[in-house]
Amino acid sequence: MVLILGGFHPVIRMQMAAAVPTIALSAALTIALAGAPPSGPSKNGAVPIEAAADAAAEPILARILQAFDKAQRETTSLVAGFTEKKELKLLARPVLSRGEFYYNRPNQVRWEYVEPDRKVFVITEDMYIAYYPALKRAEEVPIKKFVGKRLFRFLGVGQSIDELGKYYEFRLAAQSDIKDTHLLVLVPRKKKLAERVAEMKIWVDAQTYLPRQLQYVESDGDSTLLTFEDVRTNVAVAASRFRLELPKDVVVSESFNGFSLGEQSF
Repeated sequence: MVLILGGFHPVIRMQMAAAVPTIALSAALTIALAGAPPSGPSKNGAVPIEAAADAAAEPILARILQAFDKAQRETTSLVAGFTEKKELKLLARPVLSRGEFYYNRPNQVRWEYVEPDRKVFVITEDMYIAYYPALKRAEEVPIKKFVGKRLFRFLGVGQSIDELGKYYEFRLAAQSDIKDTHLLVLVPRKKKLAERVAEMKIWVDAQTYLPRQLQYVESDGDSTLLTFEDVRTNVAVAASRFRLELPKDVVVSESFNGFSLGEQSF
């Protein structure tokens, strides 16, 4: 589950028709936490990581990436609480938020912010829904409307280390500042992506190989830090979590606004 959302809107800043997708923390989070379907093991049973070929020269990094992929493949569902810290140049103080994340394989994702403002983002195979209760606004957009389903691929699930490695170079930090974690640093491989993303960091739990913390740093210095707590995998998640019953007084748009509506709550 390296995918990421409630700060999902300013975090992603994705152009739907862009040749190179802007993978944000949201994308990083759902891939890392939620996991992805296996891309196919090699003959000896190992998960291929050709896209991150430079890891082959570093056995420790290669081992961590293999374990990271394995943990994702073995995760069929996931529930976690999260806290989000945004540091923006335009604001004197960080913006702090708290919420809950739900995932069911293969294509059900829910990010719900509960503090300071409630916001809900749900992605399924067929539909993207965003709900802003304070604004009495919502968006319901069929996934098929997104060019090449690029949005779903990068915001939802289906990303292996191989796929993520097409856009980022993986590095292993010499030391992690969080006990019992490995710190992975992802640096954009391509210039177009680097114009938006400076780097992405994933603190991987040394026991579960699931993310404990993720940070997305934009090229202008703004950053988003997500910390996960009470992570539960392979638990029952009700189908109702991925359905939204909108009040009758909510104005529903069928167009995608690039997650910009939620920024009004900052």
